[in-house]
Formats: sequence, structure tokens, C-alpha cells
Amino acid sequence: MKSQTRPAANGPFLIDAHVHFYPCYRPEPFLDGALANFRLHGARLGVDAYAPSFLLLTETAEDHWFRELREATARPAGAWTLRTTNDDCSLIASRGIGERIVIVAGRQIATRDGLEVLAVGLDDDLPDGQPLRRTIERVVARGALPVIPWGFGKWWFHRGHLVRGLLEWPPRGVLFLGDNGGRPHGLGTPSLFELAGERGVWTLPGSDPLPFPSHERRAGSHGFALDAPLDLDRPGESLKAQLRELDAQPRAYGAGAALRAFLVHQVVLQVRKRGRIARRLLAPR
Repeated sequence: MKSQTRPAANGPFLIDAHVHFYPCYRPEPFLDGALANFRLHGARLGVDAYAPSFLLLTETAEDHWFRELREATARPAGAWTLRTTNDDCSLIASRGIGERIVIVAGRQIATRDGLEVLAVGLDDDLPDGQPLRRTIERVVARGALPVIPWGFGKWWFHRGHLVRGLLEWPPRGVLFLGDNGGRPHGLGTPSLFELAGERGVWTLPGSDPLPFPSHERRAGSHGFALDAPLDLDRPGESLKAQLRELDAQPRAYGAGAALRAFLVHQVVLQVRKRGRIARRLLAPR
């Protein structure tokens, strides 16, 4: 069923700009956790408790949760019901009276350079393994917003120079950087975030949950507040239009990770990665 919601008035709206849904997650606790996090931070920022919040998906080539949700809108996810909107890149999840989360499609594309590009508002598949600039061009050509997210070690040395080169002459409203709740808060702010702000390239923070069951309720815990009107009949397209017109860094909310937790997560992820590589090498051919 298409959304018949009237366009919203002015914000602010809370937005988590880096969201994964992994196979170890369950839809209802995932959405319950996101709502609880949005309410907690919204109360601190003075956001209307009944204003919808936004989860911007960043799905890899192996993940298609947005498509699964769109095909299953007639079936509830526990206490949550889903409905389509009047654009192709968003859904609205509702629970109770006035409890709404807008889910916006998005892809995470791995480039040849060892960096990633997030494509806000895109559900089409784009190939991994292309050069960074080419990937950004293809994201823009599809009408999505390209975001280069921070990742541990990914902005060092040659890759850092690539990102810096993009920031020297950025087209306004076309390129963004991404921060996330997994970055250790005790290590300071990367210099590229500061350079980006000087160039009018804004940072869109998100929670970036990891593939651990303990992160099932992490979505919504880190993000930003958008002070702008959004049309809830076409929330995905309306959001992209407003982000293109940003003229200042939006207010971020949420704290980064503790250093110890960050290091533990990095070790576990590396062990899992090496295990997958070993299984592929040892698999019978």
C-alpha cells in the first residue's frame, strides 16, 4: 500500500547514515532498538517525539534486506508494519501510534583502491572493484549521493592522498564523508574531516553496526539531525534533495567507541576474514 502521509513540516529529523542489517539480526528487535536510540537522542536534542527518524541502509553486494522488506510489506515484522512510499528508494516502518522509521535504500561499494563508497538512496547493484572516481561518477549518475566513509587505516598513505585529492576541488552537494560510531573517540578527529569542512564537504555520521548479535539494537545510536522540511510521501528523494542543499555541517549525535571495544572488534573481524579466505583456499575444486 502506498503511503498517504501528508508532507512533514520543518525538522529536525534524526538520521543514521550508515546502517547494516546482518543475517544474525532479527527485524523486530533491530527496529525496536533503533526506535529506542532515536528517542533517547531526540529527547536530548529537543526533537519532536513523533517526528519520524531515518535509517540509511548501506548494503554490500551480498545483502538485499531493503528488497526483501519491499517485497514483504504485506507481512508485519512483529509489532511493526511496513508500507511503500511514492518513491522507489524508501519504506516506512510503523509501530503503535506515531512511531515511524523511514528506511532508505543504499549500497556499500568496494573500490579497486581499497576504499568504499556509500550510495545513499540507491537500490541498484553497482560493481565492486572499480576505481574510486569512476565509482563516485556512477553513483551520481544514478541519482544517489556518494559518501566516502571513515574506516580504520583506510585514510592512511596512498588512500588518504586519494581522498584528499577529491576534497581539493569538490562539487558542492555531490560528495560527502562518513563518520561512524565505531571510530574510537579517544584518538582525535581525522584531519580529512577538518579539510572537508573547509571545502564545504559535509560529514554524515551513522552507527555502522557490526555483524555481531550484540549489535542488533545498535542502529540509530549515532547520526545527525537535519533541520529541514521533508516530504513523507517521497521521503527518500526529499532527503537527498535536502542533503544536496546543505550549507553547513549538520549537528551530530552519539559518542564514538571506547578504544578497548574497538580493538576487540577489529581483532574478531580480522580473524573472521582470514577464516573465510582459508575456507575458500581449501575448498575442493
